[in-house]
Amino acid sequence: MCIRDRDTFIETFGPLYTPNDLQTFLTDVYSDQVVAEEVADPRLIHQVIEHQDELIAFIKIGSVHVPTKNPLPNAMEIWQIYVRQSFLGHGLGDHLMTWAFDQFALHQAPEIYVSVFSENERAIRFYQKYGFEKHGEYEFPVGDQIDLEWIMKKNSNSRE
Repeated sequence: MCIRDRDTFIETFGPLYTPNDLQTFLTDVYSDQVVAEEVADPRLIHQVIEHQDELIAFIKIGSVHVPTKNPLPNAMEIWQIYVRQSFLGHGLGDHLMTWAFDQFALHQAPEIYVSVFSENERAIRFYQKYGFEKHGEYEFPVGDQIDLEWIMKKNSNSRE
């Protein structure tokens, strides 16, 4: 799964970074070892969608790891959600979010967080559709480049 996860990130964000910064980030976040550790981590839950034996969408959820102050006990976070560009607009993101909200309910998560690139308007609108609101921001390094990330939050009492 590692190479395809990398491909999804590159497809979505690759043009924003120098080749050096992109390679550094991919090595730090998508190396075989890092991905294997995350898949084996019982605190992280993954859901994938495949089409013709290719990974086309995935979501990873777990405990809160964005730098936010005082999340409630049992709060959870959407660590990543990606859909391949050629499959955008087919409802896969909504399908993954439905799955995620079922997981949040099972874990009785009182709050849900997500981190989103501040210039990714499509993703921001997507999260707003689900009731997420900007809660804070932080600097997110991709190699030597620093991006502004928004922390979005919602109470888990509803899906919308």
